[in-house]
Amino acid sequence: MSRRIRELLTTLLCLLAASNVEALTVAEVAEDLACPCQCPLILKDCNMSCGLTWKNEIGELINKGMTKQEIMDYFISTHGDNARLTTRQKLEGKIYQYTRSFGTLDWIMLWLGIATWVIILFVSIYLGVRQFLPPQRVPSAGEQG
Repeated sequence: MSRRIRELLTTLLCLLAASNVEALTVAEVAEDLACPCQCPLILKDCNMSCGLTWKNEIGELINKGMTKQEIMDYFISTHGDNARLTTRQKLEGKIYQYTRSFGTLDWIMLWLGIATWVIILFVSIYLGVRQFLPPQRVPSAGEQG
């Protein structure tokens, strides 16, 4: 019986270990990096020579056994903060995931911005109307006659 349990545990451990191992791809790393050229794309979508050079470099680093974070740190230390895809870069023209959609944080920022402007608009209109229009007097019962 103990041999059967040991075989079952060994099989279970092998399956768990296999499910935790994920192959890192160039696309997974490139989606979080900005393209080095002036195109409005992230590195994952860029097919210009500069972007292809960076993708080849990412592939070489993956083959050396580096993790995604190590590769990101390498690119940022080598090429500066322009290699990092930031919200500011997106606002200045880098389109986040050209062939896909915005991320959750981008949608939250968009709707919070719209809600903020709507609130500012309505408060401004309300305060403007209150300031320039005299308040309406409600006639009392004695004045109606």
